Amino acid sequence: MFRSLQVLSTIGLATLLAACGGGGGPDIDAGGGGGGTSLRPTVYTLEGRTLNSCSLDPVCSGNPLAPFFAGVSQAPAAGATVSGVVRLEVRGNDLYNVELLPANSYLPRYGIFNITGDRTLAWLDLDTTRLPNGPLNVRISAFNSPAGQPGNEIVAMPARTWTVSNSGTPSTTFAAAVTTAPANGATVTGTTRIEITGSGIANAELLPASGYTPRLGVFNVSADRTRAWLDFDSRSVPDGARGVRVAAYNVMAGQPGASEIIAMPARNWTISNGSAPAPATFTANVTMAPGHGAVIAGTTRLEVRGTNIRNVELLPANGYLPRYGVFNVSADRTFAWLDFNSSALPNGLLDVRISAFNSAPGEPGSEIIAMPARQWDLRH
Repeated sequence: MFRSLQVLSTIGLATLLAACGGGGGPDIDAGGGGGGTSLRPTVYTLEGRTLNSCSLDPVCSGNPLAPFFAGVSQAPAAGATVSGVVRLEVRGNDLYNVELLPANSYLPRYGIFNITGDRTLAWLDLDTTRLPNGPLNVRISAFNSPAGQPGNEIVAMPARTWTVSNSGTPSTTFAAAVTTAPANGATVTGTTRIEITGSGIANAELLPASGYTPRLGVFNVSADRTRAWLDFDSRSVPDGARGVRVAAYNVMAGQPGASEIIAMPARNWTISNGSAPAPATFTANVTMAPGHGAVIAGTTRLEVRGTNIRNVELLPANGYLPRYGVFNVSADRTFAWLDFNSSALPNGLLDVRISAFNSAPGEPGSEIIAMPARQWDLRH
């Protein structure tokens, strides 16, 4: 999605971004930002896109882009030192594409954000180990159109300079192969475990036999990146013949420099669940959480999806106390979420897991470790 840097009148992009707040404009007040002050927007035009310096919320007086608005809700402050995996979040409305970009251009793209179905939240787990150590000058831009299509742009995070500092050299070995999955020609019912093993695995997806959409599932990945697994709920797709494959990547979704390995070449499965009500199968997998070694500041969204979920808790890696957080659970018991506020805990390393239960607190039931132990670095 290259855009030549031609700006109406004599305003350059650097000047435009400086007008947007330079090294740290106001953030949405979502627990992890700087304060949530509402400003009247200043609007510029760049290559047919409208850039709005009011990167906040609908109460931003006179916002000509409503209902399209965007503001960073979680990101390192200007001048911060970053290492490992860093969670970035943007909140707003009508978000179709969000990118981490150089401060004054559109290439290279350092990352493409994941976006929720309601287009109000975008997140990126930036793997800084894939970047050279030293200063990194970046901005976050949000668009109300898919990549490559005309639309409007909001600079959700004006230019900030971070210092990338990772000790040692990340392993370049990347291997992946399926170890558990239904055979070619199998009939698949209910929930089925799919696993791959290897090294350097950062992301793995269950995809159609050809093409990349729709994604049928995103795997959980172990902290050491040697194993990935997915409890595929076949009831999420219609009955009938379906060709599938598993692709593994050495970087997280949206990161540059990705290599792909087809961990499971195309297989044909027959999905057969019939019209009977879904059984009360208990499944749970984390679908949103910072990676192992991530630096966390402020509020971070955690999500778990599955079936027959009654209770989900953020717990120590070993043991059940103290509870660092109790998730909200949807009425259909398929989705649980927690906005974890790290500012309530002291700075430093925190070893945690996420456990899901098919019973209410204090009642007998089963436990699934939806997120095996990870270590997070809390900084305020």
